[in-house]
Amino acid sequence: MSTTFTADELNDVLPALNRFALSLTRNEDAAHDLVQDSVERALMKSEYYEPGTNFRSWMFTLCKRLFLNQVRKQKSRGVNVEISDAPQQKIAADAPQDVILECNEMLDCFDKLPKRDRVVLSLIVIEGMKYEEAAKRLRVPVGTVRSRLSRARSRLKEMTAEWAAYRKEPLGDANSAAQIA
Repeated sequence: MSTTFTADELNDVLPALNRFALSLTRNEDAAHDLVQDSVERALMKSEYYEPGTNFRSWMFTLCKRLFLNQVRKQKSRGVNVEISDAPQQKIAADAPQDVILECNEMLDCFDKLPKRDRVVLSLIVIEGMKYEEAAKRLRVPVGTVRSRLSRARSRLKEMTAEWAAYRKEPLGDANSAAQIA
C-alpha cells in the first residue's frame, strides 16, 4: 500500500488533531484513541487523499466522521459503566409485588406444562437456540420442534389467560368482601 502523504505531514498535523479530538470527546483517553483510529483510517484509506489538497482538513474530516460513528454506536448500545462505579440502586431494584406475582404465576404455569413442552420452550425461548440446534439436541426433525413449540406456547398462553381472568374477577360488593374477611 503506498501512501499519498508523507510521515512528516502526518506528524505535523497530530498535535492539532489531538486538540480537535479532545474538544470532541472531552476525555483525554478517548481523544487519544480517536486520534489513533483516525491515523489508522488515514493509512488504510490513503488512496482517497488527493495530493495537493489540504491534508489537515482531510484528517479533521476523518476524525469527525469516526467520532460521529462512535456516538451513533453508543446511542444504540447504551453507555458502558464499570460495575464497581454503578450506583447500587441501578444494579438491583426491588420488584413491585404485582411483577413478582406475575412471575410466580408464569413459573407455576410453566411447571404444569408437560415435560416435552417445558423442554422445547427452555431450549428455544430461554436458551435462545435456533430450531435446527434444538432439533439436533432433541434428535427430532425441525418440523417437530416447531409444532411442539407452537403447542407449548398455546398451552402456556391459555394457562396464563386463566390466571389473568382469575386476578381480574370482581370480588362483589363491599358487604360480601367484608363477610369473606
